[in-house]
Amino acid sequence: MGDIMAETKTAKFIRTGVTRPSNHPEVTAPIIIMNSDENYGDMGFTMYWEPVTQPFVMNPDNHNHPFPQYLCFLGGNPNNLLDLGGEVELTLSEDGVHMEKHIITTSSTVYIPSGLYHCPLTFTRVDKPMIFVDLFFARAYKKKSSQT
Repeated sequence: MGDIMAETKTAKFIRTGVTRPSNHPEVTAPIIIMNSDENYGDMGFTMYWEPVTQPFVMNPDNHNHPFPQYLCFLGGNPNNLLDLGGEVELTLSEDGVHMEKHIITTSSTVYIPSGLYHCPLTFTRVDKPMIFVDLFFARAYKKKSSQT
């Protein structure tokens, strides 16, 4: 019978196989990704959902980039997304020198405007699975270290 969706005019609006490999050996479950490229809305953003089940340093390097970004930290239980189930440390800095560490212990979102230095990002305690969501508004992820 074949794939019915592939035979429809609107099949181009549905993507399957929407995973990418993890950049971290500590993340072993599939990472879901949505990329609004020229073939999928052409909005110039990428969003991914990363399951976190153990402590690790996701990004040790303080950096910024020329596009806005949102980070979301959610509990991994779909019946209680508000229970983060652990602790996350995130450092922010407007100038790349004066660093401010933030401790996140409840489901939260973080807005990273263009130019704001951020990281290290560390999942310091994971009592229950968490979902980390990264949304950035650029065709490609590029960063500039505070050391350069």
